[in-house]
Amino acid sequence: MRIGVDVGGTFTDIVAVEAGGRLHVAKTPSTPEDQSVGVVQGLGQLAEACGLSLQALLRVTTLFIHGTTVATNALIERKGARVGLITTAGFRDLLELREGTKADRYDLREPFPQPLIPRPLRVEVRERVRWDGKVEQPLDEADVQVAIAALRERAVDAVVVGFLNAHRNNAHERRVRAIIEAGAWQPYVSLSHEVLNREGEYDRFSTATVNAYVGPGLGRYLERLRSRLAEAGLGVPVMVMQSTGGALPIDQAVRHGVGAITSGPAGGSMAGALFARLTETPRLVTCDIGGTSTDICLIEGALPLERRQTEFRDIKVAIPALDITALGAGGGSIAKIDASGILELGPESAGAQPGPACYGRGGTLPTLSDANVVLGLISPETFLGGRMRLSRGLATQAIETHVAAPLGLSVEEAALAIMTLANTRIAEGIRACTVRRGFDPRDFGLLSFGGAGGAHADAVARELLIPKAIIPREASVLSALGFLSSDVRHDFACTIGRAIPALRPADLADAFATLEAQGRALLREEGFAEQDIRVTRLLDCRYHRQIFSVEVRAEEADLAAASLDWLGRKFEAAYEHLYHHVHRAVPGFVDTCRVAVFGRLPPLDLPRAARGDDDPAAAHRGTRRIYLGDWMEADVFWFDALRHGMVVRGPALIDSASTSVLVNPGSVGRIDAHGSLVIARESAA
Repeated sequence: MRIGVDVGGTFTDIVAVEAGGRLHVAKTPSTPEDQSVGVVQGLGQLAEACGLSLQALLRVTTLFIHGTTVATNALIERKGARVGLITTAGFRDLLELREGTKADRYDLREPFPQPLIPRPLRVEVRERVRWDGKVEQPLDEADVQVAIAALRERAVDAVVVGFLNAHRNNAHERRVRAIIEAGAWQPYVSLSHEVLNREGEYDRFSTATVNAYVGPGLGRYLERLRSRLAEAGLGVPVMVMQSTGGALPIDQAVRHGVGAITSGPAGGSMAGALFARLTETPRLVTCDIGGTSTDICLIEGALPLERRQTEFRDIKVAIPALDITALGAGGGSIAKIDASGILELGPESAGAQPGPACYGRGGTLPTLSDANVVLGLISPETFLGGRMRLSRGLATQAIETHVAAPLGLSVEEAALAIMTLANTRIAEGIRACTVRRGFDPRDFGLLSFGGAGGAHADAVARELLIPKAIIPREASVLSALGFLSSDVRHDFACTIGRAIPALRPADLADAFATLEAQGRALLREEGFAEQDIRVTRLLDCRYHRQIFSVEVRAEEADLAAASLDWLGRKFEAAYEHLYHHVHRAVPGFVDTCRVAVFGRLPPLDLPRAARGDDDPAAAHRGTRRIYLGDWMEADVFWFDALRHGMVVRGPALIDSASTSVLVNPGSVGRIDAHGSLVIARESAA
């Protein structure tokens, strides 16, 4: 049994896969005060669904991968550790100076972003490494002792060590850690070169600071979770999903806490890659509509696209991550009328507590989920398998008070306006993600999931002229399923900083060989055999005096070539694809070599069903009145009873214990071999 657990802002999703590919799922409200409580509660529900005790379930578990919002919440809510910085004399204010700008440099009223480490907790020591790695001034260890004592006296939880040019020579940073470890005080230590080993002092310092800011809290949470699971009978290590789409053992994940910032959404992207292969749709846009947000990612060639940096409210995290765009539109997003009388949705969310008004837990503000209940798109009786009965009356009251009455609309018209606004926001988000990379959304399929995804998938696909929308049977827990399609991943990098003509083939080959050897050694320590290790090699290249680089993939055959002509050609091709021109007379410049090493975990293979009759009568569960501008009767089908080949024509609703899917009038849905519902316009289908 393999188990994936995804803790979201509203619900905790759990998926278990048996050896033969059979799936079991559980969904339970998250417990923000201690997420491990919700995880264990959800595992108890999962065990019951499997006909086992919790202890018996965990005893037969061979792989356990967990994604959590602990690091994300700490960063966004500014509730992380108290962090101190030890840095090179003269660079105390680098975190505050940033790159000389703020998010909107033309907004004079916007305050300049405040760093995670206040100035009194930033301490300088005398040392200096030159740009080429040579030591200009040795590390003053007396200064280091004074700095450590000062930070200890100020009760910091974690220490960032960030020295100038440490990516060229890291000896001074490593020495400071050794001095700290030799003393009685043992804070969490984050070395800038270990977190990000490349040019860019602000990038390194900022990313190392985020690592120290979220690491202690993430470590405490994961230790509680590990202890609870061990007491309950789990005998395998807990793996933690990373923003790169790979997984790490707990100890590695805590040391690299910054890597867990977007761990949950990364699972959805990996599930997108899985379904791109299963459905033979090499280009997919994934749309994960959860309780708090909508996460969008592009899949090309059945692989999620990556980016090299992420901004979190003016905080820069410059490590590789899957290119996921988050929108403040989810089932719990609050609808309101702004000061100018315009309907707005989000980014504020009702969360898990109190949740939408229809939950009956004290929430009084209208949300997208309340709108979908009023429109008849969500069944109050079957929500969460009947374990949580929703109140249409409370949803109606919230929308009437806060939206319908102020706008002079009926409750149904107001609810439809909220849903339409959500569809438009999501469609615009997808359009931006595709067009900014030079893609046409019409060339993609839409993979929609998350608990709220099914109600919006068809409408969003129609607006973007996307030919088909795919809603997996496991849509509401797909991120947790995606965890189980990932591998263990470690990333390594080194700075080159030279023009291509000035490099020898051996220079790159040696750099990659060194990084690859580090990665292979680490994976062997974690128990991976040589045949289960694979490597990808990347170069960050640009033109001289440019700031932004483009990514070039290096194959093993390239590194064995007698010249670097291949690198010039690949760089120009990548540059031209992105910018539609090249500077033929100017040589390229190599900033960084990067290596990702993967330890293969058992592949996830979902079972295929034989094709049957196209008549969905066996899954029919009556009709339900829905409002889509007019009241109409929609056929209702039970998702779990729909079989391969069955065809559903709109208007129709497909209900399950964890989601509801709307097939609009004029659309048709077909069940594929893996149990997914594929929706297309009836003329196209």
